[in-house]
Amino acid sequence: MSSVGDVASAERRELTTTVGVTAAVWLLFSSAWPLLPVRWFVTLVHEAGHAAAARVLGGDVSSVTVNRHGGGLTQWSYPGEIPTLQRVLVASAGYVGAAVVGGVMIELAARLRRGRAALLALAALVALIGVTWVPWQFDAEGSVAQVTGSSSGDGRFSTVFWLVAAAALVGLAVQPSERLRRVTVLALATSLCLASIDDLRRVLEVSSRGGHSDAAAAAAVTPLSSWMWSAVWLLIGVGACAAGLWSALSSRKRQ
Repeated sequence: MSSVGDVASAERRELTTTVGVTAAVWLLFSSAWPLLPVRWFVTLVHEAGHAAAARVLGGDVSSVTVNRHGGGLTQWSYPGEIPTLQRVLVASAGYVGAAVVGGVMIELAARLRRGRAALLALAALVALIGVTWVPWQFDAEGSVAQVTGSSSGDGRFSTVFWLVAAAALVGLAVQPSERLRRVTVLALATSLCLASIDDLRRVLEVSSRGGHSDAAAAAAVTPLSSWMWSAVWLLIGVGACAAGLWSALSSRKRQ
């Protein structure tokens, strides 16, 4: 029979192997079409971060959409003039929020070993985003819609995606293999972290050239430049993901 230490050691190897393999696949093939559903999932969480921040801060969210190319758009408004703090927090919540969710998911995969509860929680999160903010009809207007690649069909596409994603996550949660459940949660969590960090790296490059980005929106109402905001978000994102991984590995060592 395996000792508790052997089991914990095997779980640590599974965690580090899954994170390492997922990282390698993402870094090498993140732009490949088979990984587009993962990119859509990451974008949905990113845009939901903007929407949640806007709603908590008193704004109205009219839509959250993703498009076939992996871009996304959150349309929100605020009664009267939008205060500086609200603009900054809403702009920050996309990249930072996705990285934080990724870090929390890595921790959940370690603590909820069977993976079923974590997958059901993810399915519920996707369904909540879809029911609350994703419209069937969507009007893509303005320069931001053009920059993000958004079009009038994104509402229908986003609706179909969240329905399929939620159903797939529930299906994975109820299937019998615990290992598949754990690996799926870890792979999605690692993808969220890596995609957020990689996107922030690209935003940093765009910001250094003065291009449009969430960082530019924050810079427009603060003394910090867009690349400074990008750097701050990048540090927070890396920290959140690293904290989740460190906590997961530490919990295995204590067992």
